[in-house]
Amino acid sequence: MNSLDKSYKANIEKLKNKVITGQTESINWRINQINKVSKLLDENKKEIIKALFFDLGKSEIEALSEILLVKEEISLIKKNLRSWIRPRRVITPIYFFPSFSKVTYEPLGCVLILGPYNYPLLYLLKPLVNIFSAGNTAVMKPSEKCSSVSKLIKNLCDKYFQKDTLLTIEGDYKDSIKLVEQNFDHIFFTGSTETGKSIMKSASKNLTPITLELSGTNPVIIFKNANLKIAAKRIVWGKFFNSGQSCMAPNHIFVEKEIETQLVEELKKFITIFYGKNPITSKNLSKLQKEQYSKSSELLKRYKKEKRILFGGIYSKKRMKISPTILKVKLEEKNIIQKELFSSLLPVIKIENKYSVLKKINESSKPLAIYIFGGNKKIHDHISKVTSSGSICINDVMLPVLIPNLPFGGVGKSGMGKFHGEEGFKNFSNQKSITYRSFLFDLDFRYPPYEKIMKFIKIFFKI
Repeated sequence: MNSLDKSYKANIEKLKNKVITGQTESINWRINQINKVSKLLDENKKEIIKALFFDLGKSEIEALSEILLVKEEISLIKKNLRSWIRPRRVITPIYFFPSFSKVTYEPLGCVLILGPYNYPLLYLLKPLVNIFSAGNTAVMKPSEKCSSVSKLIKNLCDKYFQKDTLLTIEGDYKDSIKLVEQNFDHIFFTGSTETGKSIMKSASKNLTPITLELSGTNPVIIFKNANLKIAAKRIVWGKFFNSGQSCMAPNHIFVEKEIETQLVEELKKFITIFYGKNPITSKNLSKLQKEQYSKSSELLKRYKKEKRILFGGIYSKKRMKISPTILKVKLEEKNIIQKELFSSLLPVIKIENKYSVLKKINESSKPLAIYIFGGNKKIHDHISKVTSSGSICINDVMLPVLIPNLPFGGVGKSGMGKFHGEEGFKNFSNQKSITYRSFLFDLDFRYPPYEKIMKFIKIFFKI
C-alpha cells in the first residue's frame, strides 16, 4: 500500500468513526451541516459564478441555477426531515401476537461523491445535502476538468466543514480510481455510462453500493396537434442550456412528417431570439468541454459536407463553442440516434407514425427521459407502458430534474438509484427492520414435534 492509499484509508476511517460513534445521529447535527452548505453558497456567490464562467463560460443565470437548485433542496429537507426520519410502523401478522415491527432509518457511514464537469457545483452539493440529511459523512472529488471550480470548492469546504465530517480531494482520474477502490459505505457518481461501468466494477471488490447518474439519449416526440410555437421555445431552452451538456437535455427530435418544416422554422426563430444572429459571441451560450467540442465539431463537419445542416453550424475552437445547430437525420441512422450527443447539435427526424418511433426508442438503451409534445392521454399512457425510461415529461423538457421532491434517476444504461428529497434521504440510509415480541403467550405451535401444528396450518392457510 503506497502513502496515498494510506492517507485515503486513514481519513476515511475518521469519517466513518464519526458516524459509528453516533455523533451524526441527531437531527440537529444533520440540519447544522446542511445549514453550512447554505451559508457557503450565500457567502460566496460571486466567487462561484466567476469560477463557473472561467471554466465553462456559463452565463450568470446558468451559474445561479446551480446554486438555486441546491438551495431549493436544502429548503425541502429542512421542512420535512423530522417526518422522514420518524420510524415507520409495519403490521405484524396476528399469529405473532403480541408483537410489533417498525422500520428505522440509520446512517450508512461515509459516502464518496464523484462530481461531473458539466454541473461541477450542483452535482457535488445536491447529493451532499441528501447525504447529510441521512446522517452520513462524505468525501467529495470535484471534476479535474473544471480546475477553478475544483480549487474553489476545496478551499470553501475546508473552511466551512470539519475534516471528520467532509473531506474534499482534488486530483485527476487516477485519484478517482484510487478513491473508488477504498472501502466506502456508498458511492455517488454522475457522468458517462462507460465511466459508470468502470466505477461499478471497482466498487464491486468491496461490495460497495452505488448510485449512478449516467448518460441520457433523451428523445422528443412531437405529434401533429402540438402547439409548435411553445414546443419549439421549450425545446430550444432545454437543449441549448449549458450548450446541451445536461444529462436531461433533449437529444433528438422525432416529428410527424406533416409538421416537420413548420417545427424547424419555429426552432430557428427561437434560437435567433435567444442567442442572436451570431450565437458564438453570445454570453448566454456556454463553452463546450474540450473533448466534447472535438467530437461534436468532427460530427458537424461531416453533416456540413453532406449538406444536412438545416440551421447553424458555426463553430469556434478559440471560444470552444458550437452555435445551436439543427441537423437533418434519417430514422435509420442508428449511430446518431443511439448515442448521447451532449452538445449543441440537435438532430430532427421525420416519422410516419408513433409505432416507428417506439420501435426506435426500444432498440436503443433506456433513456433518462422521454419528452412528448401533443398527442392525448391514450397515446401518453401507451408510450409510458411500452417504453422504459427514468422519467416521462409531457409538453415540456427538463422538469423532472427541477422538481425537488420528485425521485430522480435513470434505468439501465442511464443509471441506477434515485435521489432528491425524501428519496435521497432513503437512498443514503439503511432501512433497518426491528421486531419486538413479548414473552406472553408463548404457544407451542411452532416448536417440534411438528405433527401437532399441521392441522392448524391446513385450516389457517387453507392448504
